[in-house]
Amino acid sequence: MNDVHLHRHFPVVSIGLPTYNRPTGLRKALEWISKQTYPNIEVIISDNCSEIEEVQEITKEFSSKDKRIRVFRQGKNIGLENNFNFVYAQSKAPYFIWMSDDDFFEPNYVEECVAFLENNPQYILCSGVAKYYEGDKYLFDEPMFRVEGNGYFSRIVHYFSHVEKNGNFYGVFRNISLFSDPPLPAQMGSDWSFMAKLTILGKLAYVSTTAYHRSIEGNSQTRKKLVTKYKLRGWKNIFFETYQAYIVSSNIFSDNYIRSKVPLPVQWCITLIVFLQINWKLFWKFIRKIIRKVFNKANIQ
Repeated sequence: MNDVHLHRHFPVVSIGLPTYNRPTGLRKALEWISKQTYPNIEVIISDNCSEIEEVQEITKEFSSKDKRIRVFRQGKNIGLENNFNFVYAQSKAPYFIWMSDDDFFEPNYVEECVAFLENNPQYILCSGVAKYYEGDKYLFDEPMFRVEGNGYFSRIVHYFSHVEKNGNFYGVFRNISLFSDPPLPAQMGSDWSFMAKLTILGKLAYVSTTAYHRSIEGNSQTRKKLVTKYKLRGWKNIFFETYQAYIVSSNIFSDNYIRSKVPLPVQWCITLIVFLQINWKLFWKFIRKIIRKVFNKANIQ
């Protein structure tokens, strides 16, 4: 990765790269970051106390070649969400983007997204097209969508009507330093809650001229995995979809800054509508999965 001089007319973009025990993916991510055509980037890496020593070797290798890379190593594993929050907290740049250590984005990704945001101040986030892979095998493009309502009520309802894998989460967004809480609390669907908060503040867009390449393995948080991760028992396990809908919807207004933007009665209304939207979306997804299993089993027999 070659050093570049800062350009006055290009806002700095922070790329937050939390990593844990994925040396191969980390190297690939950094190699693609090095190809970015946008000149003013900084890369903030947080190693979440990886046991694989190669992770530290890779961070040292790349940071020694490029002064734009800052590396932190946690003394103990602080959890996935907290590691994402940590890299975000280190940034003071006007724009920010998260990147997973098993994904990569195309060389013009940052440039295209920033150009859109600079020309459209009413938008708060811009992403490219999310493409999914299993290893090196291409699987599918995520159906992308824009959230362009003039009011936050219509924007948040539109977002939850369309969101599936939430590929737009890995877009470039305006760094809102006024958030009073960490952006990603350690809860189910924290990325959905975060995107909902952004829709309160502005519009969301995507551009078709660039893409973010995502590993399906890192994105495949199944019902069983989530139940285990969050140690759900009793009714929370049985009514998992309803509980997840409650967690996501009830955390939209957990941040004081976001709460100050919306009158209390409207907060209640939005929370209820989003709860119903997510509950139906997840429950119907669960039912479709069961139907497919039964249908496939019947065909085999």
